[in-house]
Amino acid sequence: MSKKNFKIEKGNTYSVLDAFKFFFFLVVTYFGATLVYMMIVSIVAGSKGMSSSELYATETCQALSFVLPPVVFISFFLIYNKVKKIKCKYAFSDGQPISLLPISVAIVLAIISIFLFTPIVNLIEYGFMELGYYADNTIPLQGKMQSSLGYFALGLLIYALLPAIAEEIVFRGVIQNAIMSKFNGFVAIFFSTILFVLMHGSLQQTAYQLIVGIMLGYLACVGGSIVYSIILHFLSNALVLVFSCFDIVSYLNGQNMVYYNFYSMVFPICIFLLGVALVGILFWVLKYLRNKNFFRYDVKMSRKKKSQKVDEPEEEPKKLGLKGMWQALAYNERVFMIACFVLIGCIWLINTISGFAG
Repeated sequence: MSKKNFKIEKGNTYSVLDAFKFFFFLVVTYFGATLVYMMIVSIVAGSKGMSSSELYATETCQALSFVLPPVVFISFFLIYNKVKKIKCKYAFSDGQPISLLPISVAIVLAIISIFLFTPIVNLIEYGFMELGYYADNTIPLQGKMQSSLGYFALGLLIYALLPAIAEEIVFRGVIQNAIMSKFNGFVAIFFSTILFVLMHGSLQQTAYQLIVGIMLGYLACVGGSIVYSIILHFLSNALVLVFSCFDIVSYLNGQNMVYYNFYSMVFPICIFLLGVALVGILFWVLKYLRNKNFFRYDVKMSRKKKSQKVDEPEEEPKKLGLKGMWQALAYNERVFMIACFVLIGCIWLINTISGFAG
């Protein structure tokens, strides 16, 4: 890829403080919006002579509860950027053109995640259930999606597309990019993935969200755009929805699996290891081709191939790793980082305990 038409614009961008401050106030805003939504449900239920629990249990209210998070996420993102005077496009891309290669990798990763990683997730979920954990995997409108193409399209919008866009904007667009303003990609992917996992607030999703979160973070980091991670996220959600509504491949449905002996547990472990190997190869190829400027223009790599010029800007300082991160953080960055993990950690713990309580 040539340097032609490539230009990094100057302006306000995200800082490390923005990563944790954004997430903290987003969580507070989301639960505030959830409280308002529950109050509205109670008022409507009272006007209809129903209890709030009866109305909330309806498929319509359950579907609306899935729409609420992405609406809050995107709205908060727009307001935050407006207040901070940061252009929204900085969350989406580093300014380079979209390439077909990372899109192709995103498609392959989505296929690997559903076919090779789902069985190990089902095995882990089975183990939690044996310990007394209750996993609610019901999907509102699932019956209608199975019999109506229109409802299935609506399901793709509610359960696949909207969450993919909203969550990638928050976790990879803002949080990961903000942390990368001072620290390297490993640190940024690590923290964005952990917050991504905890935000989902359910024990049974932890393993799958951890695996997918790492892939999403790496793809956005190496590709230079969250467009690629949005595609991967959407396809992953869509495939999960398809195989949940239609029992096409039996081994992907956890309800069909019976782990009656040691050998029945070997299969998901083996294909999980195969999936890890394939993902590792794809990651290596993607990074190698990026360093060769195959699908994007890397300023640093191009400089290594040229003799140093007088008018060329100085090299950016090397970004810090996980070691020494705490010392590198300013006081207010530490405060908001701790506040984020305490807040979202408590929420995740409460949801987990409630799952074991039934």
